[in-house]
Amino acid sequence: MQRAERATQARRELDRKFSSASLGPIAARPRSGWIRAIRGALGMSQAVLAERLGVSSAAVNKLEHAELHGGITIAKLAEVAEALDCTLIYALVPKSTLEETVTTRARAVAAGLLGHAARTMALEAQDIGDDRQREAVDRYAQQLVVSGNLWRVAPNRSREGE
Repeated sequence: MQRAERATQARRELDRKFSSASLGPIAARPRSGWIRAIRGALGMSQAVLAERLGVSSAAVNKLEHAELHGGITIAKLAEVAEALDCTLIYALVPKSTLEETVTTRARAVAAGLLGHAARTMALEAQDIGDDRQREAVDRYAQQLVVSGNLWRVAPNRSREGE
């Protein structure tokens, strides 16, 4: 199986997983952070969590602040989760489907690469028309996806004022 086919298969599989997941209720971190919120809901003091982690209460306070400000490592968060009898779930959740991300990127790159040629042709009175331009962008976008060169090229290489 070729690299492009494997990537397509991987996108479809991950898109299925993400579409079946209901992340809405847990997508937004509590204002106090997950550590403090869960510790509080368990009725556990910072001192008790510190004891379970083998650190000081001040260290737990620092961990809670680090979580809020993005300064906690995944390894440390996993350790805290274990001390709270929780499971850490780490995920990158796409804003849209992976297939849509690839298609949007491919179209942007293709439009950028073909846009200069279309402008030059229009200046020479050889305009191909909007429909044919869209078809050309779609064809080139498909080629970019298959070739795997979609992320190596800037989406719009055309220069202003040309």
